[in-house]
Amino acid sequence: MTANAILQAAIAQFAEKGFEGASLAGIAQAVGIKKQSIATYFPKKEDLFLAAFQEMARHYIEFLDQLFKGIPGTPVEARLRGIVYRTYYYRVEHPILTSFYKRSVQFPAPFFQEMLEQQISMMEKQSSAFYRAIFEEGMNTGQIRRQHTESLLSAYYCLQDGISMQMFFYNHEEFERRLKDIWEIFWAGIKQA
Repeated sequence: MTANAILQAAIAQFAEKGFEGASLAGIAQAVGIKKQSIATYFPKKEDLFLAAFQEMARHYIEFLDQLFKGIPGTPVEARLRGIVYRTYYYRVEHPILTSFYKRSVQFPAPFFQEMLEQQISMMEKQSSAFYRAIFEEGMNTGQIRRQHTESLLSAYYCLQDGISMQMFFYNHEEFERRLKDIWEIFWAGIKQA
């Protein structure tokens, strides 16, 4: 229980202050333990950061698993749109995990660069296979204009990354309107005319 409480407090601290700004004393205070007690579970601050990032990645991969299981059999456009919207809602519902991820990616600690690339590759590998299958089905059934699957995949990731940045600039209602416009323009660009 204490290790998980430490992890959750660490994720919140790293999300707010980054690796450099977060302190073990602040994390210990949030959990209600002494700073030295953290070393029982995480010998160094770097170990705690890596464990926090892995926990965030595990949570997101679990979300992707549930997402992918929940949308089979619907039309290609509805599936792709559903992924975009549900991913947006996931980020809204988990602002601390989202902030932690964004800060970690945008301002990675030097010791973390290699691990970051491995974790992102792992998350992307899981989602890419699923997205590729949808794009290929769309092209094979004439719903999506024939083009390189990897190009579609790159554009789709860029769409999602842009959404994850833009969502912080607008209130929920305004962003919902923007998201509708964003999706319609993206779909118009890839669908079969």
